Amino acid sequence: MTIDYFVDKQQRINEFVSRANLILGNDPLCYTGHFITGQVQHPDMLFVSINPGHSNREDWGDIEARRAQAVVKDFEVVPCKYIKDIERGSRYANRIVEVVCGGDIERLKHCAETSFVSYFAAPKEEVLHAQLSELPAEMQQEHQALTRLDIEQIQPKHIICMGWRAFDRFLEQYGDGSEITIQKLPLMGKMENYYAYTQVAGVPVHGLRHLCTKLTLEMRAELEQRFSEIWSQMASTSD
Repeated sequence: MTIDYFVDKQQRINEFVSRANLILGNDPLCYTGHFITGQVQHPDMLFVSINPGHSNREDWGDIEARRAQAVVKDFEVVPCKYIKDIERGSRYANRIVEVVCGGDIERLKHCAETSFVSYFAAPKEEVLHAQLSELPAEMQQEHQALTRLDIEQIQPKHIICMGWRAFDRFLEQYGDGSEITIQKLPLMGKMENYYAYTQVAGVPVHGLRHLCTKLTLEMRAELEQRFSEIWSQMASTSD
């Protein structure tokens, strides 16, 4: 497998954005130039979310600022976005390193991150849907096909769904009926899901309670232990 697949996909995204934004006018799609970051082929872990969040919700109404963010560029391999997010002081990215990567940021160099419903950023998913609904039906279908996650091209060792909405949507789109194991622990008087496991196309898929939300010390310890075991397994199979 070569990088050609990713180069071609980037070109198709660029062309789609250009055509879509001619139609959308003063409500342009926000695409920041990378549909996948990190190690794009055989990553240790592929982090997936529904679509990118918009970094500054207050600026969403600034159309010129949004247009300036619309980057059209050729494909290039760039570090996993969480590495840059940590440099910017993101608590969420730091939590990913602490909980999933055992505190070792170097592990992110062998991971990747992408979205599987849309590559376009918005303050809320509903805002993005409203934009896409303004496009002709054939372009909406094109968008759906364009943003399909190509597991067989990326070939990740593990897939991590960030949050239950992402996990449920991922299985809705890609699930093959494999058994799902869900683990719960008490949180504020109720038993809450904090971790789930299944497989899709033979790849282990892990669902996590979103790391932006509250985790008990016990939940966090269990997740850290689970991922410590996963890293150990990967290290032993690569020896």
